[in-house]
Amino acid sequence: MTKQFILIMADTVRKDMLGCYGNPNMHTPNIDRLCAQGIRYDNAYSCQPVCGPARSAIFTGVFPHSNGVVANSLPLGDNVKTIGQRLTDNGIHCGYVGKWHLDGGDYFGNGRCPEGFDEKYWYDMKLYLDELSDEDKLRSRQSATAFSPDWTEDKTYAHRCADRAIRFLQENRGTDFFLTISFDEPHGPCLCPAPFNTMYNNTKMPPSRNYADDLSTKPFMQTLWAGKDADADPETLRVAGGGLSLFLGANSFMDYQVGRVMEIIDREFPDAMVMFTSDHGDMLGNHRVQMKNAAMYKEIANIPMIIRGGEKGKVVRAPSSHIDIVPTVMEYMGLPIPRLLEGRSMMPQIHDTSIRINNYVYTELPAMKWIMTVSVACR
Repeated sequence: MTKQFILIMADTVRKDMLGCYGNPNMHTPNIDRLCAQGIRYDNAYSCQPVCGPARSAIFTGVFPHSNGVVANSLPLGDNVKTIGQRLTDNGIHCGYVGKWHLDGGDYFGNGRCPEGFDEKYWYDMKLYLDELSDEDKLRSRQSATAFSPDWTEDKTYAHRCADRAIRFLQENRGTDFFLTISFDEPHGPCLCPAPFNTMYNNTKMPPSRNYADDLSTKPFMQTLWAGKDADADPETLRVAGGGLSLFLGANSFMDYQVGRVMEIIDREFPDAMVMFTSDHGDMLGNHRVQMKNAAMYKEIANIPMIIRGGEKGKVVRAPSSHIDIVPTVMEYMGLPIPRLLEGRSMMPQIHDTSIRINNYVYTELPAMKWIMTVSVACR
């Protein structure tokens, strides 16, 4: 029997940006359907709620303080192995399509496929930019471009990532493989065509007492981070206007591209294990701040995690972590789990959700010497 594991990632997706996590205002039918076919993890945490460090833990199985990526634009340590290297060393084909952010370069990457992944399918953001004209390179970083009639779906990074992932699947039907599809969306500039670019005008995010936090008991840095929102009416912070509306639209556009990939998975890879997650969340006005920074609020650290391939329609409320992904993939592939990995395989839990893998999990900000322990009662 072939062993095929497909990891689908998005960038900057909170749990309440998905319908399956209880927000009826979010249009994410494809991820919601995946959730209905598998397991939803309610207390999954990023190892560090920042792009590069979060990804470093996902793809190495060791924390940022161990692998060297304690901040963005830092490379993995020379002696650190990725899951791609570990699997390729054991004859398992590995493809990676999308944002990487672990080569020590800038946000877009350096265009070079790292060891362990098949160069034929490698497609980081640098390679995407290389396909565009000089004019379109600039336009691809401007949110206003989402409203240009000529910036059609086929020009977006999400669409081209989905295309390449579909090609990988079409060309590797009978082989053991590990495929990652790493969408940059909904991360800014949030480019998405109609109808996604306007579908969330005036939508409200779920109510939370965190919007009214006056920050009086928080580090002064957070007041500076809040800027003009430090004195804003809490209700106005919930309304999706301007940038927030487009951000949520890009999230639904990402879901649409997930649907394109899931169509071939459902048809031709029904036994594959499929995981969806996000590197971290976004504050979206909670605690009066936006995006992410040196903080560990649940809005950015408590991420969605969905797994199809074991029990169906179940919810796990025990703590779980990105640090557990590499050992899970290793066990799924029938390989020994290296002792140096800092997480645990979730495979027993995937097939029996009553099993508790973790009593607590960690998320960290090593540069700030902050570590948060998350312990959640199993209900």
